[in-house]
Amino acid sequence: MPARRIALAALAVLILLLGGGVGAGIWKGDWHPAPKLALDLEGGTQIILQAQSRDGAEIDDAAMEQARQIMSQRINAMGVAETEITVQGGTNIVIDVPGQIDQETSEAIRQTASMSFRPVLGVVAPEGVDEPAPSDGGGSSDGGGESADGEASAPEETSAAPVDPSQHLFDGLPGTDPAMAPAPAPAAGELPYPAWSLEWLTPELQTDLMTADCVDPGSQQEKVTEAPADEPVVACDPNGTAKYLLGPEVVAGSAIEDSGVASDLTPTGQATGYYVVNMSFSEEGSQGFADLTTALYNGQGATDAFGIVLDGLVISAPQVQEPSTGGEASISGNFSQEEASQLADQLRFGALPLEFEVASEQQVSATLGADQLEMGLIAGLIGLALVVLYAFAQYRLLAMVTTSSLLIMGLLTYGTLTTLSNIPEIGYRLSLAGVVGLIVAIAFTADSFIVYFERVRDEIREGRGIVAAVDHGWDRAKRTILASDAVNLLAAVVLYALSTGGVRGFAFVLGLTTLMDLLIVFLFTHPLLQSLVRSRFFGKGHPFSGLDPARLGRQVPAYAGRGRVRPVAMRGGGAGAARDEPREPLAVRRARLEREAAERAAAGEGPGQDGPATPGPSPDSPAEDTEEQSR
Repeated sequence: MPARRIALAALAVLILLLGGGVGAGIWKGDWHPAPKLALDLEGGTQIILQAQSRDGAEIDDAAMEQARQIMSQRINAMGVAETEITVQGGTNIVIDVPGQIDQETSEAIRQTASMSFRPVLGVVAPEGVDEPAPSDGGGSSDGGGESADGEASAPEETSAAPVDPSQHLFDGLPGTDPAMAPAPAPAAGELPYPAWSLEWLTPELQTDLMTADCVDPGSQQEKVTEAPADEPVVACDPNGTAKYLLGPEVVAGSAIEDSGVASDLTPTGQATGYYVVNMSFSEEGSQGFADLTTALYNGQGATDAFGIVLDGLVISAPQVQEPSTGGEASISGNFSQEEASQLADQLRFGALPLEFEVASEQQVSATLGADQLEMGLIAGLIGLALVVLYAFAQYRLLAMVTTSSLLIMGLLTYGTLTTLSNIPEIGYRLSLAGVVGLIVAIAFTADSFIVYFERVRDEIREGRGIVAAVDHGWDRAKRTILASDAVNLLAAVVLYALSTGGVRGFAFVLGLTTLMDLLIVFLFTHPLLQSLVRSRFFGKGHPFSGLDPARLGRQVPAYAGRGRVRPVAMRGGGAGAARDEPREPLAVRRARLEREAAERAAAGEGPGQDGPATPGPSPDSPAEDTEEQSR
């Protein structure tokens, strides 16, 4: 099968798959048949959060900017695209969410989302009907022990914590001294005894542990969030598989400076196929974390595990394998890359430096609305119509290739944006800036067609046949098209990485349509033109095909067959008189020229003559030769 047919077939399959996916999503799912609109076109919800410092200190701009970035990371991670988060008035964060926000997003925005590190004093089954059995100072943290009914508790994966916390292992920095004595008191000197001490296990706390119901983790989550940092709490696993008795807070989550993912290695340096989560603490938090891990490693705590509490839930409870005194540590537990990345993101963005209260929440109308969207689409249609009219005026029926290519590109772009809009993990929304990007894409796409067509026409002017001109013109044009689209794509990537809000939407559409342009030119425009020039209408250079050599001004004599050539004046597009002149064979023309040269030479030797004599009619004249040839 020729390459042109393979390319056209591949494009047809791609269109069918894209259209079939959208159709199936609309039929069996809750997909929308069109891309969802952003805040400037559809309206949405506006939430204003008022900041309050936890220690009563003055709120500075750096803390507000950090809080804004953390909120942006969280909301974007939930698939809510085109969200605008800005700082106003120094102490307010304004969040504009397009469309109707779901309950999960609303709760995520409202939550203060504090994080803390607390020692694990005990762990029981989620029902908590029996007495707690805290460890004597070296047992496992959670799911690795036995439940209240005597059966081993099986670890399960959760949506908030990717793997069972009981499988997490804490590793200190290599080279630390395990025998290092703990500090005499934790960082919080106001505590009557260390946070990991069994002295916290009062009858009242044990009663709370028994009565707490972690089958529904949300029922206990609010109590943990509102509890003071210097008191023990009963917290739940995110999926309700375990119930933890935790000591007072030792290190606040805001002390984490960074977290990341790395490959898990054996002692010999070989990769195990799993991943670990690395985290680093600030100077202030590293001392408290060193005290905690050293005490748990030396068996001074109720267990050898500490819990990482985010929004009132224990997202991880790693066991201490080595103390950490350098402000850096790692958590291992047979993580996959996705699971490790999720936990690292929770550690990095989990703690806000400030507390926030919802000052107001209201529905806002579209700032631009349907009228502006309609005007933008009309502008795009006008631009498309002008491009088509110009193409027909310049390239005659060859403009059909341009028109059909633009239609195919519009179909693919529409299907792609609709698909991206309906995938929850992406949640793309079309803004007015994105509409501008679509309009600009018409010009970029038309530019690729013009480069290609003009290269082909140049080849025809230089004397090539039409079929050969298409192939050679493509070899020259594709390099120009690739260079031009590479520049556009690079500009889109840089603009997307450095911008926010609507400008980012423009950059996304610009990059997407640039890739679509390459796809259409390689899989549709070039193969379609290759197929058309093999037809009689385009292959013979009809005057209305846009590939007529005479209209293009080709100056190379054309071969007419049987040893004859056609001068420029005798080809299509020449004068009518020229077309009526008889064609002179090459042999006759050669004989005539030789005879005329001989006559001029003989006339020059005669005495008394000033110039060559004019020969009279000859039986070998072109007219007679033509008649003889016709006979």
